[in-house]
Amino acid sequence: MKQYTADELLDERENRVDLIEKLLKKYNTPLLVMRVNYPGLKKTNDVTVPMIQEMSSLICAILGDKVRGELFTQGAEGPIFYVAVEEDVLALKKMAIDFEETNEHNKSLGRCLDLDVYDCLGHSISRQALGFPRRTCYLCEDYAHHCVRARRHGEQEIIAYIEEQVRDYQERVGKGEHDRRQ
Repeated sequence: MKQYTADELLDERENRVDLIEKLLKKYNTPLLVMRVNYPGLKKTNDVTVPMIQEMSSLICAILGDKVRGELFTQGAEGPIFYVAVEEDVLALKKMAIDFEETNEHNKSLGRCLDLDVYDCLGHSISRQALGFPRRTCYLCEDYAHHCVRARRHGEQEIIAYIEEQVRDYQERVGKGEHDRRQ
C-alpha cells in the first residue's frame, strides 16, 4: 500500500471538509463519517480497508432504512466511510459513541474507529455535548489527545494494538459463525 506524504495528508483533510459540505447539501441530513484511528502515513492498508468495509456494513445494518446515502473513499487519510442518515443528530451521535465503545456489534474494533457526526449545518457534535468524557488512549488510561500530542506511544505499538483487535474480532466473528452452523 502507498505511503503518502504529510502534505498529501493535509491536502486530503481539506478535501474531506469540502466533501462533507457537499454531502450535507446533497442529502440535507446529519452525516456520520467513519475512519480508523491509525497512526503514520500508511493509513490505507491491508488492516484499515477491510476494517472500514466490515464496520460500515455493521453501521448500515444498525441504521437500517434511515440511511439516505453512502460513500466510501481511500487515500492519504485512509479509508473513510460517509453515510447520510435520516435521524436526530444527537441520537445519531449517541449511537456512534455506543458503537465506538466496545459493544456486541463490533466486538472490540470500535475503539480503533473514529465516528464523527455532523449536523445539517456542518457542525461536528462532540462526545462532551452528550455528557460523555473524551476518548481514552488505547494503551493507557490518559485522554487519547494527550497521548497523541505528547507522542507518548510509538507508532508500531499502536499498530500492534489495532492488529490485535482485528485478530480478536475475526476470531470472535468466525467462532460465532461456526457455532451458528453447528
